Amino acid sequence: MTTQERILTSPDGTRLWAESNGNTSKPAIVFVHGLSCTALGWDRQFADAALQREFHLVRYEMRGHGRSAKPLTEAGYESRKIADDFRTVCEAFGVVKPFLCGWSLGGAVVVDVVTAFGVDYLSGVIYSGGSILAIHYHPPCRHPLMTELFPLITSLTSDDLSDSGERFVDSCVAAPLTYPEKLLFMGGFLMQPRAARYWSLKRTQDHTVWEREARALPVFIVQGTEDLHCLYDTMISIARRVYENVEVKMMPGIGHSPHYESPEETNRAMEEWVKKTVARA
Repeated sequence: MTTQERILTSPDGTRLWAESNGNTSKPAIVFVHGLSCTALGWDRQFADAALQREFHLVRYEMRGHGRSAKPLTEAGYESRKIADDFRTVCEAFGVVKPFLCGWSLGGAVVVDVVTAFGVDYLSGVIYSGGSILAIHYHPPCRHPLMTELFPLITSLTSDDLSDSGERFVDSCVAAPLTYPEKLLFMGGFLMQPRAARYWSLKRTQDHTVWEREARALPVFIVQGTEDLHCLYDTMISIARRVYENVEVKMMPGIGHSPHYESPEETNRAMEEWVKKTVARA
């Protein structure tokens, strides 16, 4: 169960930070963080002894985020490049047919992967915390607070980025973050160039292949009732229209980050669902 941290290179030359932990002989879960966040958001999964024992845990920082390179143009965020990043990480750690666990924007990577490599590239999907199912479906699922904040945090000219960034970070959880926690989240936000944030969210993504072909992919949604990023009833309704096998775990009093706010409950639920899904395959 040795932790392996690596700097990888995607086919277009983009540098990617990635890390592997856990049991490499077990099913793999690849964790993909949300907008303006980093892989540190998954620390409470990577420190979980049961998850380390039962699964091969892999996380990386998406292009435009954290320790990965940060392209500043639209071309740097093409859907195929996002999919190639995911495959680069999988191949680097010998991962085949992983479960993809996406937090918020990280959930949209499913669309890129299915479009580029087919539905059989994945064993299943875990959506944690009001995930963006597809860039196309973000507007109808967006909470009113995010409708207010997104023009500010994605602006290329705004002068009040620190204030809007703090509001964005605060909205990621239901209970207030401690000051050290807030600094951790704010660090991920403020080290991201505005153009990288803009194109990460505004990039072009064709959702039609995913919507047509992903129906049989097993899906688990872990959703807080106090999510200020997502109109989760709408999101879950769309998920059930696209996928035929959707299991939902609602978490009362939890916000946009179930895996961070209530890690023990989230981890045990993920562990149970993945084991059950593997047994059915």
